[in-house]
Amino acid sequence: MNLLVVYPYIPYPLDRGTYQRTFHLLRGLAARHTVDLIALSENGERLEHAPVFEEFCREVRFVPFSHPQWDKLFPKRLLSPTPSTIRHWRCKELGRVIREQMARQSYDAVHVCDIVLAQYFLREHRDIPLVVDRSRVDLQFQSQQCRFAGGSLKEKLLAWENMAKLWFYERRVARRCRRQILCGPDDEVFVRKHISRNVPLKVIPNGVDPGYFPHDPAAVTDEAPTIVFCGAMDYTPNVDALRWYFSEIHHRVAAAVPRVKVLIVGRGAGPEIEAYGKIEGVTVTGGVPDVRPYYRRSWLQIVPLRIGGGTRLKILESLAIGVPVVSTTIGAQGLGLTHGSDALLADTAEDFATQIVDGLSSDLLRNRLRERGIAKALAEFTWESIGRRLSDSYGSAAPRDREQVRLLGVPFDRVSMKGALARVAEMVEERRPRQIATANVDFLVQSGKDPELREILEDSDLVLCDGPPLVWLSRWIGQALPERVAGSDLAAPLLSLAERRDWSIYFLGGKSEVLVDAVKNVRRKHHRLRIAGWHSPEFAPLEEMDHDDLVSRIREANPDLLFVCFGCPKQEKWLARHLAATGVPVGIGLGATIDFLAGHVRRAPRWMRFAGLEWVFRLLQEPRRLFQRYATDLRVFSGAALQEIRQQRGTLRP
Repeated sequence: MNLLVVYPYIPYPLDRGTYQRTFHLLRGLAARHTVDLIALSENGERLEHAPVFEEFCREVRFVPFSHPQWDKLFPKRLLSPTPSTIRHWRCKELGRVIREQMARQSYDAVHVCDIVLAQYFLREHRDIPLVVDRSRVDLQFQSQQCRFAGGSLKEKLLAWENMAKLWFYERRVARRCRRQILCGPDDEVFVRKHISRNVPLKVIPNGVDPGYFPHDPAAVTDEAPTIVFCGAMDYTPNVDALRWYFSEIHHRVAAAVPRVKVLIVGRGAGPEIEAYGKIEGVTVTGGVPDVRPYYRRSWLQIVPLRIGGGTRLKILESLAIGVPVVSTTIGAQGLGLTHGSDALLADTAEDFATQIVDGLSSDLLRNRLRERGIAKALAEFTWESIGRRLSDSYGSAAPRDREQVRLLGVPFDRVSMKGALARVAEMVEERRPRQIATANVDFLVQSGKDPELREILEDSDLVLCDGPPLVWLSRWIGQALPERVAGSDLAAPLLSLAERRDWSIYFLGGKSEVLVDAVKNVRRKHHRLRIAGWHSPEFAPLEEMDHDDLVSRIREANPDLLFVCFGCPKQEKWLARHLAATGVPVGIGLGATIDFLAGHVRRAPRWMRFAGLEWVFRLLQEPRRLFQRYATDLRVFSGAALQEIRQQRGTLRP
């Protein structure tokens, strides 16, 4: 894909956490796609670093930018509907450069960093997909800032005024976006609750370069118990974190560990931060050329953050280099850390102090945290793997002509059975692994509490509507899907198409006896169909399956179509994680279809399927297995559908 990337700064040298994220993600995108970069150069600085980006970007353009004075309260600020924190980033020259660049080149999508730059694509360039990468969710950040920040009454009122406008602006950007990239699942929960249920989201966490932050077993820590706090000291959440630590926590730690030392490392220290250096045992270093020696000197890193959003690079650096972390849960959000295993977590001043004291007092605890922290960082948070995830999400992004309808936040392709078969034929010819999902009501209910499943549905190359209630809902909200395209209905014409086109099929899943009978029946009906293979693995949780063996079997068989019948969400997750490794052009989860093909389970009569009553027929066949699931689906879906109808009709009302 051809991508235009627009940044509000030049992210090099990597002397800020946000610069590390944007730089590494940019390089990850450029590894697979053609990328042109436009970036603002604050006060004309960092222009000399253009060659760094020219190594992996096709074109690089830097636009000089000086921050204007903040708008006066009247008339501009009060009379403008745009938040002042957004309007502050308006730059006529940047708008001109974007227009010029888009006139010279053809792009498949625009990728901007943070919503301050989305404003350039709200009125202009509306025909091109917009993706916003968010180092933080601005509305979440400002609401927490208002909660903890000090200031005069006037300053607080202005902050709330800006946040109120920001709420409307966030929703406007959400309607415009093809996708928003978030740092963690907590950000996703906030966006879904307070901004938009329907905006496509993908969680791409922050990462770490283990080559730059390697664990050195020979490193020698300070003799005295030493804790470090690392971060930019002109960043409000860091200032608030240290204010809380020194006002409510430090005296408890010092009383229990009299020789304790504190290192405050980071540039931009103002008078408040400098004053902490006068406390016995506390050192304020200011900006340093290399933070690694300070990490290695320390016994623990503390992250007493009360204002969150995104994921903390300082935590990932600590984990990789082998310095145990004590953090608040909001400071560690999005990283999936387990208290007592990967890190120590606490949210009250007393508990936070206790965790620090425990960490400083126990060599055994620190060693355990160190080992598990290093393992987690290397397994889940290297920039290489995270950049690949972002790049892959563009590889599977919907093309401009892909028409979709969103129901309860899940995208469905607006295709008929005939259109679905045509899409499959295109995918087989393209020979690039593509995943198809046949989503019913149960999918929607599960995706509401399973972020991985929701992300898979966002990224699937074709999402088919498997359920009359979903078709009805699409009509009620005025975005009608043409018809139900159930996986069980798709199987028969797809097998016939494969027979005509000489495609080969591989069946994966189902009980052994069921799978054998299904293959026999398929062969009896489709004499010329090439069945490349079939396999029924022993039942096991997804994480305990022998995936290498399954991938090896399928690669050796080299099929054109892969039918996976594990049930939702196991089959969707297996395909998302392993389809690319199999090399199969098309993978589709078909669940109970294998039972229908085998003749072990009867399908409902056609009239019941047409009337949306197939679930009743299946419930009568398997009441013990299906009753609880159907009851839950009915309750959750009904409530969510009613809310969706009210919201959509409210939106459409003139």
